[in-house]
Amino acid sequence: MWQIIAGLVLGLGLGYALQRGGFCMNSAFRSLVFEKDRSLIRAWILVLVINVVGVNLLTELGVLRPMVAPLFWPAILVGGFVFGVGMVMAGGCASGTYYRAGRGMLGSIGALIGFAMGTALLDGGGAWIAQAYLRAPTIMIDGGEPTLFNLLGVESVVARWTLIGLLTLLAIGYLLRAPRELFVLGWGWKKTGFAVGILALAAWVISSFTGRHFGLSFTQPTVSVTRFLISGDTSGISIATWMLLGVPAGAFAAAKIRGEARWALPDARTLVRQTGAGALMGAGASIAGGCNIGHSVTGIATLSVGSIVATLSIMLGCWAMTARIYGQARRSSGSPARAEARG
Repeated sequence: MWQIIAGLVLGLGLGYALQRGGFCMNSAFRSLVFEKDRSLIRAWILVLVINVVGVNLLTELGVLRPMVAPLFWPAILVGGFVFGVGMVMAGGCASGTYYRAGRGMLGSIGALIGFAMGTALLDGGGAWIAQAYLRAPTIMIDGGEPTLFNLLGVESVVARWTLIGLLTLLAIGYLLRAPRELFVLGWGWKKTGFAVGILALAAWVISSFTGRHFGLSFTQPTVSVTRFLISGDTSGISIATWMLLGVPAGAFAAAKIRGEARWALPDARTLVRQTGAGALMGAGASIAGGCNIGHSVTGIATLSVGSIVATLSIMLGCWAMTARIYGQARRSSGSPARAEARG
């Protein structure tokens, strides 16, 4: 019972923070190439600073024994790219889809259903052979999963924390150069990054009490819920499942308080596209072993090479699909300026 309560409370807080901060990594990654506003990228970097330092400190103290993502590179490259393409077409990443579904956006609910279908297809479904084939080639270092530590040969405590310190200083230096935010609707990037970062770190600590040494995850809990709904299988239900289920509820609460909770139904064509795109996201996340949260937040907290590569692959998919959409808009409008405004 305590796991259910703790998971739901953390999920409620996360959903609230995601909604108030508009934290969607589809928008964050897109902004690196196509937009001038980098607020969400700064929020993501702040989340990483909190979690890289926090997770590694708790590991040194013996509180955590983090699971590190494997580097099955074909699966990570293919799955990450497919996920990135899908999240652009769906109008949001995995976490963005969950919190937007909670506030009543029916297109995101369609994408969420598609996401569950995509994970089910690869998790024991007809496409699991493709997943197994892509995951077969795996790179290891000295018999372990690759991290920046063993990749660079920094194994001593001093060497590890020197590397963490350098990465942290680079990140903080970038954040300190951020321009002042103007016309902010909701939380600014500092408050958003701090809130999501603390909640993501808390997920590690709470999960460790159950023997699960992993932080936030959206793909695996989606699989566990889908299994339960299809066959009644409860074997995958864990504290992560309750965290996940709390996210839409927390987002609804945040939207309701601000008067932003309302049903929004897109046209039929858009709804079909978002549902199909959600299936792409689910398939990509299953192949790659994680989504924008499992890899780009939780995985990078361990300095996993696999999660870093997966994140870069997600970015490439996001940029490729965004460029295609912008290109189509320019050709249809005949005016680059008008196309940019529409995008």
